[in-house]
Amino acid sequence: MGFSIDARSEASDLKTDHPLVFEQFNSLRVEIDSEIDINCASGETPEQRQPHAISRRYEAVNEMEEILKHIRSLPGYDGFLLPPPPDALMRMATNGPIVVFNSTFYRSDAIIVTTSAITSLELPKLSYDDTVSRMNQLASFGVGPVFDHLEASGVIISDSVHENNSNMIWWIGVGQLSMAPFHAAGDHSPGSTRNTISRAISTYIPTIKALSYARQKQLQLFEECDSSFSAARSKKAKILKKRNPRLLLVPMPETPGATKLPGVNKEVLYILDSTSKSFIETTLLSSPTPAEVLKRIKRHEIVHFACHGVSLLNPSDSHLLLFNQDGISSDKLMARDISKLVTQNAQIAYLSACSSARNPSTDLADEVIHLASAFQLAGFSHTFANMWETDDQASSEVARDFYNLLLQDGGSGKDDHQRISTAFYKAVKKVRDAKPGNPLLWAPFIHTGA
Repeated sequence: MGFSIDARSEASDLKTDHPLVFEQFNSLRVEIDSEIDINCASGETPEQRQPHAISRRYEAVNEMEEILKHIRSLPGYDGFLLPPPPDALMRMATNGPIVVFNSTFYRSDAIIVTTSAITSLELPKLSYDDTVSRMNQLASFGVGPVFDHLEASGVIISDSVHENNSNMIWWIGVGQLSMAPFHAAGDHSPGSTRNTISRAISTYIPTIKALSYARQKQLQLFEECDSSFSAARSKKAKILKKRNPRLLLVPMPETPGATKLPGVNKEVLYILDSTSKSFIETTLLSSPTPAEVLKRIKRHEIVHFACHGVSLLNPSDSHLLLFNQDGISSDKLMARDISKLVTQNAQIAYLSACSSARNPSTDLADEVIHLASAFQLAGFSHTFANMWETDDQASSEVARDFYNLLLQDGGSGKDDHQRISTAFYKAVKKVRDAKPGNPLLWAPFIHTGA
């Protein structure tokens, strides 16, 4: 994911300044980023072709290393595709601290990035051996000490709980911890605030570089412009503002070969009611197919899916279930196809689908490959998804409240990124507060992105 983000976000200047070098770089990037093709027209069997294809992949990677060395020798490109320096990392924590959980055979730590420092907090109770067997409890062993550290250092306000919570925090889990529900950690007994949802608005992000990538756009749902954005970006935002934001609704209340989702129709009605009171232009697809959706996504700022989601051991094959072209059978909108999209105006992807932020592969846990990350790669600044199976009724309620809060809130004092995060946080917390003893109703819902 990091490689794809790098190639998409940092190569535009190279294309302008050094077009021939860019062509070499881009050709290798496309080759490395594509599936290995073991089919051959020369008469070789796939078994015979596979060693040659794998060998060529290694050669391409080595050639990429050489072209990167050359690019970094060019004036102004010494940091091309290199990790950001410490001062750049700290600037990314302007809206709230970033916490990276890392657990190894040697020790476990939380690497905490704030605007003033990058520190490491050892977590002796977070055992690497327990990361598989105790995933549901892992967050509690690390989150409490992190909040204590942040509150003691004044980075977050300890009494900022309940409805007016303004603390924001970004979670990054490494390896098995990439699927840990940090947002749901703590004591959720009635009246308790010793839990994450009472102390901060949580967002997940694969890497700090991915956070920078997600913040390259500003939603501009509202007239005011965030002062932190450059004049050039503000000018672009004003150009985009000439047209109303467009929402693509992709509902599947009935899917061939799958259980019915009665809450989907209610969810759609809730969203249509909210958007009818705003300036958002809504398109509703009655019989969506993967090909049609992939085409339309590029022309919409917001996409909302209400359908079945499936996560597979090969996470690139995870998919959303839609209709086939025949309108009778079902078809798959694959994570791999979504991630290949290059969008210009994409802002919000709402995946009201089970397991849309789940990667069941332990071997590929550190790669953060799932449906939600596919939409991030496609250019969506904010993605809302589910870590596991969700309750149909709860899904429709969270969606209803999210759009109501997003579109009716005055948003004063908040840029659009904060406004989006806060609206989703309040929508999920409302479900949690209604039934605090049933975490399965609210804990699956997560926000990833800016």
